[in-house]
Amino acid sequence: MQTTTAETAFLAQVGEAADRHVTAFLATHDDDVPALAHRPAMARLLDLVTVFTQPGSRFFRKEGIGEAMILCLDRLEVLQGPTGLFDGTNLCSPPDSAFTLNDVCLTLRLVRALDGDRFPGEGPLLGEVDGRLAAIIGRSVEAMVAGGVHTPNHRWELCAALAQINLFQPRQDIRVRIGQWLAEGIDQLPDGMYSERSPLYATAVTNPSLLTIADSAGRPELLDHVRRNLTAFLPWFNPDGTVESVFSRRQDQWMAFGATPFLHLYRRFALQDGRADFAAAAAWLATLPLHEPAKLLALTRLDPWLAGGLPGAPASGPGLSLPPALTPPDAVLESCGAYRFRAGGSVATVFGGCDPLVPGVGSGLATNPTFLSFRHGESVLSDVRLSRSFFDLGPFRSQATSLRDRSVVLSEEVQASFYQPLPLDRLRADGIYPLEHEGRFSAAMGFSARAADVHRLKTGMTVTIEDGQACLDACFDGTRTAFALELTFRPGGVLDGVEPATVPGAFRLVDGTGSYRMGRDVIEFGPGLPPDPDAPAAYNPGESYRYLGGTNAADGVKVYISGWTTGRYLFTFRGYSA
Repeated sequence: MQTTTAETAFLAQVGEAADRHVTAFLATHDDDVPALAHRPAMARLLDLVTVFTQPGSRFFRKEGIGEAMILCLDRLEVLQGPTGLFDGTNLCSPPDSAFTLNDVCLTLRLVRALDGDRFPGEGPLLGEVDGRLAAIIGRSVEAMVAGGVHTPNHRWELCAALAQINLFQPRQDIRVRIGQWLAEGIDQLPDGMYSERSPLYATAVTNPSLLTIADSAGRPELLDHVRRNLTAFLPWFNPDGTVESVFSRRQDQWMAFGATPFLHLYRRFALQDGRADFAAAAAWLATLPLHEPAKLLALTRLDPWLAGGLPGAPASGPGLSLPPALTPPDAVLESCGAYRFRAGGSVATVFGGCDPLVPGVGSGLATNPTFLSFRHGESVLSDVRLSRSFFDLGPFRSQATSLRDRSVVLSEEVQASFYQPLPLDRLRADGIYPLEHEGRFSAAMGFSARAADVHRLKTGMTVTIEDGQACLDACFDGTRTAFALELTFRPGGVLDGVEPATVPGAFRLVDGTGSYRMGRDVIEFGPGLPPDPDAPAAYNPGESYRYLGGTNAADGVKVYISGWTTGRYLFTFRGYSA
């Protein structure tokens, strides 16, 4: 294949970023290898081998790099337990070991791809790397074939490691085990998201693993799952270099997730399938700081689909804005309860896909109570939440979500009870009754045997997008109590029209409209509601968090609009550039 100017430019960009990355960690962490866990120790070894064997790198065949490689190998061998698995946070976990073993195999493939291209002096060094890594693989096989998992994506990470191991040490039981896991079916929802709905795990685990299995085990049908997932994510990138993650069921639901880990995925299929939309995404992602650049360089050397020039994509460079392929007017992820609308330079994202909290907040559930975000240029209203003083049950989380034209309807009903005395036939002389969880808390009171006085609160939120603004119609029915609408803005801008709240560092809007300005970009919001000392301007994460001294509060500049759960309230968020 003839090398193109675009290919040369991409390889140079990745190579330079890899060199900077290796230079930085050698300068600041050259003596910490004996304290590294197995995954970062192996990641460092992969980075070192990649730049050491890369012509044009400042580390190409550089003396002294071999010592750093040997330290990493020593550390890996210390951490590999008698079963062949690596000890760590999840003890001797097969899937956690698979993350490391996938990098072991990638490094071994990189070394063996050199074949006769090794030069005097580097042959013995790379020969030692080859032999010791092959031995690490050999010690792991039995446990990896027999081992189990504990999250959905672990199945595919484990299969990817087995598929690569089978390239070096072929065994029938490896192929059988891969088939056993794949027979469960890939956990892909109808709209293309995987069951964990997570951009972090889509980029770090599921999509790369499916690619590896497809390429290493001859299962090309798995590539269609990756294509569908990448297509689903296209409308959810943000101009600031992040991708929406509020709908995730994993820890990235609480973070602004950087988009660059998607680069090699879009680049692979842009080149393999000739897709202009994927090429546009890859070109934009390449303008951002590269994620794990040395590993990206290794993948590019081994995967012929990664290195070519992108079909029909604009040349990458500083300031490349989001391309049209990433900015359709509307986008829907029905299985996640997520909706995105663009108009007049503004972007509104509505989320109503929280999972049921039974019995409470837990890992693996989508529980982020942010139901609306609104952006206009550089000005970002990152989180709109509704907090209520209702038996400490926490903020509004939609239980039902529907789309009507450009309106999203969200609704929730919460309830709590006061309990009557036990019936005579359920009384116990010793006063000891069953321990039960009644929805808010647990107690040895035999709740299920008691008559209850139920208090209910229904909350409805309708978000309508029109003329570049988001209109929020909030209505309540049931118990009268205080609420606080919390608006969290990305720091760095200027607030106007608000006054200090009782919460230190926060503000409240008590009349008219307020505004938040970042440069020339403004978000206007309101109207405010009259102050009331009995309707506190504050956020309550709920007893599930507060009992343990925790919180799920969003970070940023806070503005509160507080009132009472009686009737209906209309709020508007409008973006414009001054």
